[in-house]
Amino acid sequence: MTHGTDSASDSGPAPLSLLAMAGSCRRRSFNRALLRAAMSRVPEGVEVRDFDPSRLPFYDGDVEAAGDPGEVAEFKAAIHAADLVLLVTPEYNGGLPAVLKNAVDWGSRPPRPQAWDGKPVAIMGATPGRLGTALAQRSLRESLAGLNAHVMPQPRVLLSGASAVFDDDLELADEATGKHLDRFMSAAAEWARRFQ
Repeated sequence: MTHGTDSASDSGPAPLSLLAMAGSCRRRSFNRALLRAAMSRVPEGVEVRDFDPSRLPFYDGDVEAAGDPGEVAEFKAAIHAADLVLLVTPEYNGGLPAVLKNAVDWGSRPPRPQAWDGKPVAIMGATPGRLGTALAQRSLRESLAGLNAHVMPQPRVLLSGASAVFDDDLELADEATGKHLDRFMSAAAEWARRFQ
């Protein structure tokens, strides 16, 4: 899907390609809802593609040795093609969900340079609890830093009390959160442009 203009004017910023993923398999997921809210707030000139990481098989060296499955090859190509990757993570037992860690692992595999190398990344997360996915985000940042990704340091979206922020249809119903998402997405676009 495309938001904003198809191309930048001579005096405007260069267009950006954004690859977005939510690390939750649950249909009524707060993190999927947060991703939808974020994608509706991308700045002008940003083209958004979302990818469902649950499509990927679990990483297995034997599977890799036989050649990347189609979903894996598609995923790696999508990361390489993106100017920015947006990762939205739940927090499970103080850490990352397996489906998102699996995506990070597949993206780190050959051919070289691996897909995360030098890639601008923005991270956010939502939870009904109080910590706003802080532990999961820290773990994700550490994994990506080891892969030479450029993870945006600030601002951050650590959304706690998510059940009070989304309505029954999982639409964002909190104005302050919406304004923070606007700032976050604008900052993420600027972060990506640093590395174009």
